Amino acid sequence: MAKAKDIDWVAVEAAYRAGTEPVTAIAAKHGISHTAVNKRAKANGWIRNPGTAKRALVEAHFSGASTEQTPGVSAEVSGLTRETIEGAARQDIADMERGLRVHRLCLIKLEVAAETVENPKDIKTITEAAALAVAGIRKIRGLDAPTSADGKDIDAAIEAELAQLERGRQAGTAPDA
Repeated sequence: MAKAKDIDWVAVEAAYRAGTEPVTAIAAKHGISHTAVNKRAKANGWIRNPGTAKRALVEAHFSGASTEQTPGVSAEVSGLTRETIEGAARQDIADMERGLRVHRLCLIKLEVAAETVENPKDIKTITEAAALAVAGIRKIRGLDAPTSADGKDIDAAIEAELAQLERGRQAGTAPDA
């Protein structure tokens, strides 16, 4: 085990908050027990992957659920960390509500335009725009379950990013910040 003064708690905290590896792996890298990491995390209000916690708060808002015991937001999280996550979630909620209003206004304008249009190209444009507005609303409201195609797009983007980083590493260049 590492001596208390030799432990890089900043690195432990960063790895813990990133949430990309198990606590046991983080502990092993730093020569401490997973219990020590968990105790420090609880005492200091660290949460794993705060982005997940923020998404959970936003999803709870749009589903009408209570945010008091939102999954992904630990009950032990308090103070500045919780306030920061909740503040970011409030901003995201306001942005998404604004997006909903814009999409709905577009649908209203498109409906009015559709009543008088006769040109087939204009009809096509209106129907395509309406479909996009409805799709945007459904996405914001979380009405459509993610599809395997969505996952493949994300996986492809991750693979492309990893390949680019690997090429940069092999070329000896620093990755973009």
